[in-house]
Amino acid sequence: MTSPATTTRHSDARILTIISIVLGVVALFFVPIVLGPVGAVLGFVAMARGDRPLGMWAGIWCIVATILGFVLAAAFLHAAGS
Repeated sequence: MTSPATTTRHSDARILTIISIVLGVVALFFVPIVLGPVGAVLGFVAMARGDRPLGMWAGIWCIVATILGFVLAAAFLHAAGS
C-alpha cells in the first residue's frame, strides 16, 4: 500500500507532465522559444519527481516541439514573403 505522501508526490508529477505536454502542443504555434523550454523543464522535473517514463517523453516532446515551431514559423514567413 502506498502512503499518502507518495500518492501526492506522484499526483503532482503527473500534473507537471500534463502541463508540459500542453505547453509542447501550444509551442508548435505560439512563442516556441519560451513555451518549449518551459515545458521541457517541467517534463524533466516531473520525471525527477517520479513520473519517469511519461515525464521524460514530455520533456523530449517539448524540445522537438520547439524545433518544429521554429521550422513552421520559418516556412510560414517564407511563404508570406513570396
